[in-house]
Amino acid sequence: MKSFIHGGADTGLTGEKFQNQEGRLPAGGMTHGVPARRGAFTLIELLVVIAIIAILAAMLLPALAKAKQKARTIQCLSNMKQMQLCWDMYFQDNFDLLPLNGAAPTSGPGGNSLPNSWIQGNAQTDDGPQNLEKGVLWSYNKSAAIYACPANTRLINFPFDPPAHPAPFVGSQVRTCSIAYSLGGFTASGGPLLTGVNPVLKYSQIVAPNPSVSQMIVFVDENEYSVDDGDFAIDPAGSGENRWWNLPGSRHNKGTTWSFADGHSEYWKWHGTAVLAYVGAYQPADPLAPAAGSSDDLARVQACSSPLGN
Repeated sequence: MKSFIHGGADTGLTGEKFQNQEGRLPAGGMTHGVPARRGAFTLIELLVVIAIIAILAAMLLPALAKAKQKARTIQCLSNMKQMQLCWDMYFQDNFDLLPLNGAAPTSGPGGNSLPNSWIQGNAQTDDGPQNLEKGVLWSYNKSAAIYACPANTRLINFPFDPPAHPAPFVGSQVRTCSIAYSLGGFTASGGPLLTGVNPVLKYSQIVAPNPSVSQMIVFVDENEYSVDDGDFAIDPAGSGENRWWNLPGSRHNKGTTWSFADGHSEYWKWHGTAVLAYVGAYQPADPLAPAAGSSDDLARVQACSSPLGN
């Protein structure tokens, strides 16, 4: 049996340092009454932690950006749906007649929508919701937010316009949506529209050779530099032209949103690059409409619009 040695340098078992009965150091990490020192972070360890955080952030930020972009697309689709509901209620309340979609040229960019149309004014010069409120659809949903794409960041320099504004200012674009030109479009003579198609003035006229109600585009989220009056006009199928008259948008992951005459809305991603090439560059007052390229993008839109000879 081992014996204890008292009063010597060792106060534990012979040849061993003192331990408690469980074979561990005393509680609190104390040895001979001296506190155990805790190790501090070294510079290398700190740099490793920072590097790990940076790697995690680099992995998470793209996912967060993608989720935000997806949320904006969903919101834009919801806006299209809300606008479509207003359009539906209008013709149901007005004996099958569609809201007018007339425009007249101006000295400024693009044209202005005419009185008694679904919208008034010009999205390149409107400095507030007053022209939204003058449109015949406003009474069905008095939310200005549904007229503009949530992903649009275009700012417009508004001119001096007393008494509304004491000085020039910069503001957000109040509208990006337009309606297909043939739906409710009209001319002073009552004949074909400028694109060559006949106007569709009643909901019941959305029949062959026009696309069916599930295929007929009503609202489009238009390019922020192309949108002006309330018309979205393109050369129709059968015209032989391969150009964009007005440009659809591309703010949602290189695509845009639409609503259709049966009430649903859709997101389309562009197959080609022609639409994308005019982001921030195209002006609707340009005398030459941009070429549509070799993809099927224009043909897809034409297939959902009134054709020549309707």
